[in-house]
Amino acid sequence: MMLNETQFPLRHGNIAAQTFLTAKPRPVLVMLHGWQDNSGSFAPLAEALSQHADLVMVDWPGHGLSDHKGEGYFYPFFDYADDLNQLVIQLPLDGRPLYIVGHSLGAMVASCWCAAWPEKVKGLVMIEALGPMSERDDKVLERLRRSAEGRDRIKPLRPLSSVDEGVKLRMGINKVPDAAIRPLVERGTVFNGEQWLWRHDPRLRSESNFRMTARQAEQVIRGIKCPVLLLLGDDGYPQLREPQAQDRKNWFSELETRFIDGAHHCHLQSPAKTVEEILSFVERVET
Repeated sequence: MMLNETQFPLRHGNIAAQTFLTAKPRPVLVMLHGWQDNSGSFAPLAEALSQHADLVMVDWPGHGLSDHKGEGYFYPFFDYADDLNQLVIQLPLDGRPLYIVGHSLGAMVASCWCAAWPEKVKGLVMIEALGPMSERDDKVLERLRRSAEGRDRIKPLRPLSSVDEGVKLRMGINKVPDAAIRPLVERGTVFNGEQWLWRHDPRLRSESNFRMTARQAEQVIRGIKCPVLLLLGDDGYPQLREPQAQDRKNWFSELETRFIDGAHHCHLQSPAKTVEEILSFVERVET
């Protein structure tokens, strides 16, 4: 299986994707990575998934090989949903079923897109996320001020001595083995002739200027009409196991939950099990 480098034009520039597209009448999986990752996040899953589905593994704007936004622009959350919709419109689906697989940020964005365009999607897989983030409505002014003032304090990303240094850093942060994290780091770094640099835009670290209230998040989740598979690492984010998380689960019309060995990047720690769960879910929905 050979992944192809593909560019999709959006309003603000191009986004990159690693694609495996055939003319076969089979499902298409659009795979959306998390914050400050890239499509290499799904590299360990691609070979096995491609035996049963076509793949579009996206680099979000400002990540991987995708364009950064222009000077003075940032990356507000809802823009990602618009980016995803612009991408989906360009895909050669030809009536084939579309599934969205998202990890962390990718799953949060996917939940919003699936709710806004329910007629376009057959199923949603969320890895270590449970719909969009929300917070108390009395935090709105504090967040607005903190975000605006923080935009002037963004610092360049620290350079690396080598790709191996980047691999070591991510192994320590994400508790993921070398072979699983290396494709992500290799795609996410570039040599400028003197040193290695992270490719992702430093502006991604800017605090979001808006976050939904719990009621708004509920409206989004209740708007998702397709079947949803939730994959959680058994040592993943504890917030996804709190009582409030159970309340959120009750907002979905059709939700299955499965646990996988690993932490927040459990799909990289247990890729075979992740593939098994994704393909089994697609098969259940298709039959």
